[in-house]
Amino acid sequence: MPDTISSPSVANQNEQDQPKGSKASRQRFKPQLSCTFCRHRKLKCDRNLPCENCVKRNQATTCTYVHAPTREKSSQVSKASSGGTGSREVQSQIRHLEEMVITLMNQTSKTKPVTAAPRNDLVTPESSPDHGILTSEESEDGEQVTLSGTSLGDTAESFGRISMEDDQANYVGSAHWAAILDNIACLKDQLGASNALSEEKTAPDIPVRPDLLVGSVRPVTKAEILAAMPPRSVTDAITNSFFDTPDMGSTLIHVPTFKKEYERFWAAPNDTPIMWIGLLFSIMCLATGFQVMSGKSILINSAETALRDPADTMRVFREKTVQCLILDNYTEPGPYTVETLFLYYVSEHFRTADAQFGSWMIFGLMVRAAMRLGYHRDASHYSKVSVFKGEMQRRIWVSILHMDLITSLQVGLPRMIREGSYDTKSPRNILDTDFDENSKFLPPERPYSESTTIGYSNSKHRITTVFGQIVDQANSTYPISYSEVMVLDKRLHETYQQAEDPIRITSIDDLFIGSPTTRFRKFSVDLTFQKARCVLHRKFFVTSKTTASYPYPYSMKTCVEASMRILQSQILMDRETNVGHPLDGHKWKTSSLLTHDFLLAAMLICLYIGNSIGENPPNQGLVNTGIQIKWTQEEMVDALQGSYKIWEERSAVSKEALKAAKALKGMLAKVRAQQPVTGRSMSIAQGVKPPSTVVENHPGMMQSSKFS
Repeated sequence: MPDTISSPSVANQNEQDQPKGSKASRQRFKPQLSCTFCRHRKLKCDRNLPCENCVKRNQATTCTYVHAPTREKSSQVSKASSGGTGSREVQSQIRHLEEMVITLMNQTSKTKPVTAAPRNDLVTPESSPDHGILTSEESEDGEQVTLSGTSLGDTAESFGRISMEDDQANYVGSAHWAAILDNIACLKDQLGASNALSEEKTAPDIPVRPDLLVGSVRPVTKAEILAAMPPRSVTDAITNSFFDTPDMGSTLIHVPTFKKEYERFWAAPNDTPIMWIGLLFSIMCLATGFQVMSGKSILINSAETALRDPADTMRVFREKTVQCLILDNYTEPGPYTVETLFLYYVSEHFRTADAQFGSWMIFGLMVRAAMRLGYHRDASHYSKVSVFKGEMQRRIWVSILHMDLITSLQVGLPRMIREGSYDTKSPRNILDTDFDENSKFLPPERPYSESTTIGYSNSKHRITTVFGQIVDQANSTYPISYSEVMVLDKRLHETYQQAEDPIRITSIDDLFIGSPTTRFRKFSVDLTFQKARCVLHRKFFVTSKTTASYPYPYSMKTCVEASMRILQSQILMDRETNVGHPLDGHKWKTSSLLTHDFLLAAMLICLYIGNSIGENPPNQGLVNTGIQIKWTQEEMVDALQGSYKIWEERSAVSKEALKAAKALKGMLAKVRAQQPVTGRSMSIAQGVKPPSTVVENHPGMMQSSKFS
């Protein structure tokens, strides 16, 4: 075939320009009557769209014609003219062009050099007919339902999103909530022009820059740092509040050892390592900040300190932490460096309600410092590492792994620590009082039925390990087969089922049971599990470009139900952490680190509702596949309404909350304009405990849960 093909009109004009009797050769226009696939495979094509050969090979979505037959064009024109509107014709042409682009991309990818090991189960539009996607899942009746997917042409774009703000590129991965919001924005033509949203509330545009990176802190001497230390009575009160709060930082610091070092510090301040002093300042900075976020204050005698305002106190403590890091040269890490960097990173993170890329860069410094000290290799390999130090390194490394995952998701970029780059084991489920720096061996583990901080950390670590594999696949530049997705899905559910009963929940009602600490641990573990389900199946939560149906119904169902659970948890925890409620002391835990989770869930529900109220809504029931969505559109709108109220309240201090509130407000207005929602009040947003009916056939999978 020639590189360029002239149109018929141009060809006829060329014939007129040629002198009669001229024998100059010319290229005749030959329209392609067979589809691209049949022509490439030299198969007989029936010239339908899609053709029989492509349908048999499960490649209907990539059946395209470079030049459609003339009779088809004429019939399309007649249909468009008879319909009275041109919108359907335009959408059909857009879908046709999208399919051609996908076909060309697949053909181009075949010419690229192979840089990875071949994967026989990879499903692509050019795969053998025998390589369809077949998985099975139990329905509510216990019957095995075969789920057949289509080619990977019907998946969400995995290129991510690049926005240009102030001529500056900003990239996030395809699983980030901002990238999903762009996909919802593409539905505006189907939903109609959206009403202008109110601009009354605007988030403050105050840049937050990490002090350690931008050089805004002046260098000082050790004497100046010690002079800034509050009196012992004040320091005692602040540090005690830090260690009295569960899960605040007990996995990083061995409390009995720290208290011994604390006494030695007051006995001889000048002999204390400067990095340990930085660790003490970072502890006081976080303790003060956590108390402020919880709406409480540390009971100290104000006459003993010149600092009255908690915000000024936090600023001074953070400044002294940075000065200690610089004075001791954190680029050459030693004892206490990683712990101090970790707590300083958290203090920078809590300065703003939105994700800050600069804070993530500090986390990168901490990861490299930990690797320089060998934290990524298990201490059992090295006889010179003491039993005590090796166990503390395991605790710190697990905390780093978890923080790496959630912060990378927050900024929408691949995580820094990949599988295979470390072999550090999980720490033992033992208390700080079970071992010390003189221990020659570790005691046996405590039973996981006993509620301990390390037991909770390990249970969560098992889930985040699988979650990390899911995130790596989501950010991979190589396509993932649906069979691999289902393998990860099964592994995720099995791991969640291994979590201990005190922190594993089966319904939203379980979050009302237990002590405040246990309740929040349940919330955190379940949120991690549901978020992992969303990220895993997000790429396959799409509608077919040709049939407008869901080619991967199981993925659609998983995203919707996991997102609804997350929105339920968001509304519940927002109420329960208010002043006067049981979890008001845990308000600091609902920080910007959780914002991404709630935004992700809200955008996925918006995406589903946007598809359902479009011109050709997909079949929500999906009876022929055995997959059903028990949530009604009315219940989803109720959940979005509750989430919208939360984002609207926070929009004055958060740009991300403002953007989410605008998106949810537009979607809610559009839904009610299309089909008014009546009959249900958002009881959960008004402070009424929401009863739920949950039936779980698949391990860990919510089949039904309803607001009342």
